Amino acid sequence: MRRFNADREVATEYGAYGIAALVMPYLTNLTVIERSVKGKGFGFDFWLGSIDSAGGGFQRKARLEVSGIRRGAEAVIQSRVNIKLRQISPSDTAAPGYVSVVEFSTPRVHVVEKCRT
Repeated sequence: MRRFNADREVATEYGAYGIAALVMPYLTNLTVIERSVKGKGFGFDFWLGSIDSAGGGFQRKARLEVSGIRRGAEAVIQSRVNIKLRQISPSDTAAPGYVSVVEFSTPRVHVVEKCRT
């Protein structure tokens, strides 16, 4: 496992993805359903949907942008949240958006909702 995760940046990113995927259903009743297309100007990582929806489980109900920080004070976490909120702005008309910043040294997760504009 250590050899697979030798790149600390990638390990932090993947760890943050996993934590966000675990907490989002508890906070929003939405779950990760699909990876967003990179390079299309969307600015987010995943589509969220409701599995227990009567109309089928895989609607794109919200966007999720995830970021991981190995060690950072509250000011660093809030700065990253603000950066990520601006990053997802180009796709604000598509669906409501969420930003999840995972800080691993404490550990803590900061989740913010950004409504459609």
